[in-house]
Amino acid sequence: MDQNNRDRDNKGRDIDWSRFGLGSETAQRVRANTSGFVDLSNDYGAGGHQASGANELFAEEQGDVPWWKSNFFISQPVLFGTWDGVFTSCLINIFGVIVFLRSGWIVGQAGIFSAVLIVFATVFTALISVLSAVGICERCRIESGGVYFVIAHVLGSRFGGSLGLLYCFGQAVGCALNVLGFGESMAELIGFGDSKWAVRIIAGTAVLLLSVINVAGVKWVIKLQFILLLILLLAGLDFMVGSFVHTDVENGFEGWLEGYFQKNLWSNYKDGYSWFTVFGVFFPTITGILSGINMSGDLRAPSTNIPNGTLAAISTGTFLYLVFVVFLGATCHRDVLLTDFMIAAKVSAIRVLLLAGLYVSSMSSCLGAMYGTPRVLQSISLENVIPGISILGMGHKLLIYNTKENNDLIVLKYTIPSASSLKIMILTDSFLNALGTKL
Repeated sequence: MDQNNRDRDNKGRDIDWSRFGLGSETAQRVRANTSGFVDLSNDYGAGGHQASGANELFAEEQGDVPWWKSNFFISQPVLFGTWDGVFTSCLINIFGVIVFLRSGWIVGQAGIFSAVLIVFATVFTALISVLSAVGICERCRIESGGVYFVIAHVLGSRFGGSLGLLYCFGQAVGCALNVLGFGESMAELIGFGDSKWAVRIIAGTAVLLLSVINVAGVKWVIKLQFILLLILLLAGLDFMVGSFVHTDVENGFEGWLEGYFQKNLWSNYKDGYSWFTVFGVFFPTITGILSGINMSGDLRAPSTNIPNGTLAAISTGTFLYLVFVVFLGATCHRDVLLTDFMIAAKVSAIRVLLLAGLYVSSMSSCLGAMYGTPRVLQSISLENVIPGISILGMGHKLLIYNTKENNDLIVLKYTIPSASSLKIMILTDSFLNALGTKL
């Protein structure tokens, strides 16, 4: 009897459905429905999910906005996975211009055997940082901030802020150098290679174009990265196929049957170079491997996406490094390897395709630096460990896994890396010109 009385009291008691994210209309449908099935079809329009109330997730961001703004300036959260968010970002940053222009020179100096050792030593050194970051990602709740968050989680926010600012400055310098290389190559292509201002204008235009893409939203950055990665992989495939289908004896590319693998197996250092100096030339190739970690605020599951995507990218990159080193050493004359930095283009089956990969490698490295650096700056500013930069922490709050991250960072956070890259680009170019004049 007591149990029946309690059941009747519970049926008559009103339930506060707002505690469960259900409005009054939904609550009435629940109370009126005796079949156990709640019909929520009216909350969804023909175009998909529409925000219906204050309790709706992302209702504030999903209001009525013009079609051009919703399509071109992404304000709603856009999250990515292992392959589109991490693998692509890492691979386009570690498969860079050094592989295209200096692989032959490295083989000519160090020989195939030592060049392979240089590749493995470079990858092993990078794996120390990568595995440390992977261990932290697998055992902690990863938030936005990328490299800064990993360092701050282990050493504290003050150490993390100091090292994070150095990292941002290094990314700005790297972006300037890469875009300068792109400007020089494009200026040579259109016949203005002797004009330093033509190089600067082309490089500055590239920086501004990439800045606009970053401001438009990370969704467009990822789409552009897919295109750049496809061109890079096609360039690598073109190089491998070209080594088997033709020869160019006049330019020192004689093919696999001339015994160059044995002739170029051992080192023959010239002009005062050694194993460590050649290693120093190749090592900057791998420094972009942490770019996937900087995507932590835009990933669905950072604890699994970052380890899987980063390790897959470094494995693919290692394979491509070895392909360029072994293929050039086994098919080309050593003297040509030492003097012709464009020997890879002569080996390729379609030269234009490899040149496209060369130009894209410069642009992709700059793009990776420009979208990763603002996220690190934002996270440093949110910690308030460095006075005067709190304005860089502005952004939209996400109500899901990440504590605070935004997909359309304010223009100021992109202006700082872009302006820094432009300034460093001009200063670097002026310094090199002055140095060349003195020499």
